[in-house]
Amino acid sequence: MRTTVDLKSESILKLIKLPDLLTICNGIFGFYAILIVLAGSGTEGALVAILSAAVIDGMDGMIARKIESSPIGRYLDSLADMLSFGTAPAVIAFALQNGTFIAAVCSAYMVCGMLRLARFDATATMGDGFVGLPITGSAVCLSSFMLLALELQLNSSLLLPLFMAVLCVLMVSRLRYGNIRDLRLGIPIGCLFFAIIPLYLLHSTLIIYPVAILAGLSTLYLFSPLLSCYFLQ
Repeated sequence: MRTTVDLKSESILKLIKLPDLLTICNGIFGFYAILIVLAGSGTEGALVAILSAAVIDGMDGMIARKIESSPIGRYLDSLADMLSFGTAPAVIAFALQNGTFIAAVCSAYMVCGMLRLARFDATATMGDGFVGLPITGSAVCLSSFMLLALELQLNSSLLLPLFMAVLCVLMVSRLRYGNIRDLRLGIPIGCLFFAIIPLYLLHSTLIIYPVAILAGLSTLYLFSPLLSCYFLQ
């Protein structure tokens, strides 16, 4: 185990491992999503960028557990997650509606995501599973919902802030969420992600199908603690 003194004297480039490179890519996709919105190039591409960041987030965690990890990996991962899954979705939601009320809701979403990550870092070694909805799951759920609304041309002026408020409460709640690996949804969800990205690049109308399935599965995960309590009774 390296000491703090060792880390201070070590070159930052020598500390970076393969999972960290993926984490940096995660942050780049989140930043790119924000840039797309600021450039006025459309929100669909920004939402797909967030979903791409979620795929990379899953990959870097898997590699870190199975192959190698670095002493800066956990901190770097939280910073990237805050950008890609806390800030970027809030910026996109604000761009979709624009106004004082949605600005307040988006600010609350970002703060709750920040608190969720801080609690995770402080309790990461305390048992299995997650306390509160993981910020990545929240962002996937919100992004798939917004993407589906755009594809179906739905008016989500009231539903979007309400949905974000629910996500805020769940992120800072004490509900226990299982890991996707434990729920045996990793492979099907991964296939959905890899279907959405090329369909978007091809401008195919078929994108609505994997997006709808992803929105349904992520919503199921959203309420999985309540479902678990019901079926275990």
